[in-house]
Amino acid sequence: MMSATISCEARSIDEVLAMVRTHFGGLKSAHILSGMRLNHSERDMIFSLACYPEESERRRPFGPLGLKAGERKWDFYPYEIAVSRGPRSVEAEAAAACHLVQDDVEDLLLRLCAPDANGRVPTGACTGEEDWIAPVEMCATYNANAAELARDLALSWVSLHDKESVSRIAGTSVEALRARVDAAPRGARVPMKGTSELTGSLSRETVLKALATPPATLLEALEAAAVPDDAWSAAEPQASELLELRRQLEDEAAGEVPPAFWVDITTREHTCFLEEHAPFHVRRLPSGGVVLATHPYRTLWPLWADALFVLGLLS
Repeated sequence: MMSATISCEARSIDEVLAMVRTHFGGLKSAHILSGMRLNHSERDMIFSLACYPEESERRRPFGPLGLKAGERKWDFYPYEIAVSRGPRSVEAEAAAACHLVQDDVEDLLLRLCAPDANGRVPTGACTGEEDWIAPVEMCATYNANAAELARDLALSWVSLHDKESVSRIAGTSVEALRARVDAAPRGARVPMKGTSELTGSLSRETVLKALATPPATLLEALEAAAVPDDAWSAAEPQASELLELRRQLEDEAAGEVPPAFWVDITTREHTCFLEEHAPFHVRRLPSGGVVLATHPYRTLWPLWADALFVLGLLS
């Protein structure tokens, strides 16, 4: 749909592209509603894909390209999971639920930002919130060039310090972002959601030092910081059993399946465990890009804070 009067129904991507290329521009944003199969969980969901031209962005920034689950957003998260008879583990149930969501998050982000080797989209992110916020406060980010990974940190600083919409400045070069950070007063800080004095804010000096750090060193530090904590490691064996039980229940050709019952995994206990312990993934892509990701209930800031601390850059 290009406007209230220009729309079409199509099964051919070529038909859709032809219409968008004919009418796109001015204030006519393009909106496409389509069913999608989530590759990991193999669930089918309806997503809306929107693309906004520059003139529309100046009036109200939405972001140049966005994919949303719309009214069925919460269907993305599993409501329940099958468990065997016997002692239950909230931690294992939450960990199993995380596996059902996190791989789909990364898959969707890459299908939107990097569907091929073209590299048209330099950066992108995913969040459970409604808006494109500071990258370190998102649950996943994509950068087409791993050498520009520090963009996430600089973009976050500029957005939070200068009250800038991320969607309006996401394409800014790393050099231009560095200049904006450098122009801030010495000692300037922005508040962050952290559990300690160091992680409770991000300083101008930390961002500048991170931008001056060799990209390979920064990436290696993030990879080292992404090791799951003890609580998560302890829950993983039973979580694997729950995922195997789910696979058996869904396999129509399996014949007789183990006895099981379904339990609610939307409780505060499950949510809190994911908020505090969901693991981080640092994926180097064959294209030279990189993805940072965690569960949508968590943010990437704890990963960045740990990496910056190890490198001695937090101040």
